[in-house]
Amino acid sequence: MDLTKPKVLVYGSINIDDFYVVPHIVRSGETISSSSYSVSAGGKGANQSVALGRAGANVYHAGKIGSDGKWVMKIMQEAGVDTSYIKVSEKEATGRAIIQLSEESRDNSIVLFPGANKTMTLEEARHVLSNFGEGDWILMQNEMSSGGEIMHAAKERGMTVCFNPSPFTKELPREYPMHLVDYLIINDIEAKELYAYLTERKGGDADSVTSSSDIAAPESFPVLEKAYGEISGIVITLGGDGLVARFRIKEEDEKLKEFRKSVVKGEVVNTTGAGDSFTGYFIANLLRNQEAGKRFSEEQLQAALEEASHAASLAVGKEGAMDSIPIKDHVDEHIRKRKESLD
Repeated sequence: MDLTKPKVLVYGSINIDDFYVVPHIVRSGETISSSSYSVSAGGKGANQSVALGRAGANVYHAGKIGSDGKWVMKIMQEAGVDTSYIKVSEKEATGRAIIQLSEESRDNSIVLFPGANKTMTLEEARHVLSNFGEGDWILMQNEMSSGGEIMHAAKERGMTVCFNPSPFTKELPREYPMHLVDYLIINDIEAKELYAYLTERKGGDADSVTSSSDIAAPESFPVLEKAYGEISGIVITLGGDGLVARFRIKEEDEKLKEFRKSVVKGEVVNTTGAGDSFTGYFIANLLRNQEAGKRFSEEQLQAALEEASHAASLAVGKEGAMDSIPIKDHVDEHIRKRKESLD
């Protein structure tokens, strides 16, 4: 690790992923056969740590596994992740994800068993956070216990908070201090869910408020920005439609500047690791350009979105979640070839 570089702490889940390739996502009451089965390392937190590590960031992971998951730590270490803050539980099993991959649509469906991920405590987190402070980042998701308290404690230490609120639950906006988030990375479904929560909370009854299913995800920006007024940036990923993002370029700016990016086209084999690849590479790119006390420029933000989009494009071209996350050399080459094809 280069101790002169800003540190990013990923406080998040570590899972063992069980993949089943099926004709289509199973329906209620239906029994279908799987054409193949495989086991791999996963968990949104672990995947994002690996993406950060492969992107060259100074990344540390904090979390918990059972003794059955020690092999996952080795994969993370090989990707450049410092795993010294991962605790091994002798009582709990490692978290599990049961993933169905549809041969028909190439989409996926996931069932999570939290396992050791749900035994993390604020007291343990405070010990970890004592090694981080101003200039460092924390990246969190919603697959572990004590998340809201840990986010609060990280902000107290002056860390930049990046939140990927997945999986989204109805309780999430109340459990996490969302007003402390600096960078929010969400997909279109999560944007609509947050929109629904924020609009219905303001006193409108469910029938009088526009349904979240009736709006396009980018339409949620005004509501999100008003609710989380100090936020530095919001990124909404739109799957095959690319992304739309808004960032605060200058401290005095009342409005956030909008960025749009179309999807980087490529072969789609499995979408499981795309979002985590995007998140890791986006943060890693920003960290390379971070200057104390300064906001990121339009050019820096555009470059981060570009690199992250290419990483996601490469990820969907491979099987697996963690296994599909590309290394930086491959991402750089992908960007170079893309530019050459456009010249």
